[in-house]
Amino acid sequence: MRPHFIPANGRVASLRLSSFHSELAWPARPRFLAPEGLLCSGTAALLAAALAWLGPQGTDLAAHAYQRTLFIEHGFRLWNNFWYAGHYSFVTYSVLYYPLAAVIGIRSLAVATVATAALAFTLVTWHEWGPTARWSSRTFAIVWAGIVLAGAFPFALGVALALCALWTLQERAQWVFVALVPLTLAASPLAFALLALIAVGAALAKRIEAKRAVVPAVALAATGAFELVLWRMFPDNGRYPFSIADIAAASAFSLLGAALVWRIERALTLRMVLLVYGFACLVAYRVPSALGSNITRLQFVAIPIAVLVVSLRSWRPLPVCLAVIALAVSWNVKPLVRSAAQGLENPATSFAYWKPAIRFLHAHLKPSYRVEAVDTVGHWPAEFLPASGIPLARGWFRQDDFPGNAVLYGRLTPARYSAWLRGLGVRYVLLSSAQPDYSAQGEATLLRSGRSGLWVVFRSPNLTIFGVPAPVGILSGGPAARLLALTQTRLVLRVPHPGRYRLAVRYSPYWRTSSGCIVARPDGMSEVLAPRPGTVVVSFHVGIEQALATAIDDAHPTCAPVDRRGASRSAPPKWTARVAGVR
Repeated sequence: MRPHFIPANGRVASLRLSSFHSELAWPARPRFLAPEGLLCSGTAALLAAALAWLGPQGTDLAAHAYQRTLFIEHGFRLWNNFWYAGHYSFVTYSVLYYPLAAVIGIRSLAVATVATAALAFTLVTWHEWGPTARWSSRTFAIVWAGIVLAGAFPFALGVALALCALWTLQERAQWVFVALVPLTLAASPLAFALLALIAVGAALAKRIEAKRAVVPAVALAATGAFELVLWRMFPDNGRYPFSIADIAAASAFSLLGAALVWRIERALTLRMVLLVYGFACLVAYRVPSALGSNITRLQFVAIPIAVLVVSLRSWRPLPVCLAVIALAVSWNVKPLVRSAAQGLENPATSFAYWKPAIRFLHAHLKPSYRVEAVDTVGHWPAEFLPASGIPLARGWFRQDDFPGNAVLYGRLTPARYSAWLRGLGVRYVLLSSAQPDYSAQGEATLLRSGRSGLWVVFRSPNLTIFGVPAPVGILSGGPAARLLALTQTRLVLRVPHPGRYRLAVRYSPYWRTSSGCIVARPDGMSEVLAPRPGTVVVSFHVGIEQALATAIDDAHPTCAPVDRRGASRSAPPKWTARVAGVR
């Protein structure tokens, strides 16, 4: 090699080094990036608008429509008695999406979030890999519009904010990143989790100096800690299923993608992100939680990631790259095609379809009972029935099915089914002609077989209502005990004598009683301890002191002030030992 003379001041060396880096590094804002960003954002917006207004109803649209209505009519009610025998709403799912949807509208907000995500993805990938990422960003614009078919709108909003946060981090606008991180969490905890995983993978790849990493790391850690505190304040023992097929697909995708870019220096960040994501999927599979297979939602962008992988390899060898693209297309498109097909074939997407059943239930359902609507594809009974004031035994959050409703996911016998219905205070079961959700196929088959032990009390061309023999009310513990009224956050009970009464409503430490105490039962439901006969009002109220106490210890009774004497943090008052009744 020909030697070079390097002056003492190092000027030639610095010029050559600068020239060398200028050849390898893409500028942050090349002149053709603006048109590319507009192309991707505009394409995504047009496709999303077409799907939102002209395409089939999104899989999760019914649930979001109901919760948007709930927010418009009642504001931030953190509890809802009309789904799942009571469950927390908004606070551990999305506190940002529904206010925005109430103002902008579900479809308009979906188009805006999809377009924003496409623009931000283009900025992020071009900043990192330059024109090599061109086809990745373009396929993202096309594929990501399909999220409208899935109806995962809070997640889509969270992804748009997460991508914007990553771009601000690339531009070293750290304080904007700090603002976007909690907004991502407020839109979607799942999107925040993916943002944190990507940030960890990028940090490991780039080995960012400690001084630059402090602010982003503190923002992510503090926001994550806040979310953990929220989960402690609003405890929920539910878990989302995670099948072997799902973990196998996610693991194969991350490992295969990382292997294909293993020796490519420019792909170090992508490789580390894929490995961190794959590890997180394994943890989510091994540790049951409300997250479950939701973490595999990266499959909605499997095609753009695969295109980026093969582009960084310059599409060599071509047969291998084509095989990778084919696998990514299969994983990415399959849930979207299924959602589209189910939306096109679903007759249950209109209020008119459910109106005959709603009219019957308004005339015959007493406040002491709730209804089991056999779940359908798209979960449409979870919108129309609760919106009409009819409380349901189930709803939309699949994680709330476990453990209480797990019986529906296994071999369902008439005895097990009857016991489950009575345990939830169900008086009527509604079966529709629409395709049942996979979790309700056994239930629908049992009802149609005539072996369920229930009898038909109403029939229309599309709907059949069954009566439950010897039903047990939401309030049980004596023949004269009954529920007088039920709203989203309030129950009015009538107890005939002092005693213990089972209340088939999920226990929360934020229940308040006008008389006596309320404690948790082993089955997760509530138990009212009444010191005297009369009317008892049970209402949901979140106070700062109670929230902090729950974050520390969620196993403590709550009593009316007049009956609190003798109570402790872990036990009800001594007078409860003297009351008669049943558990």
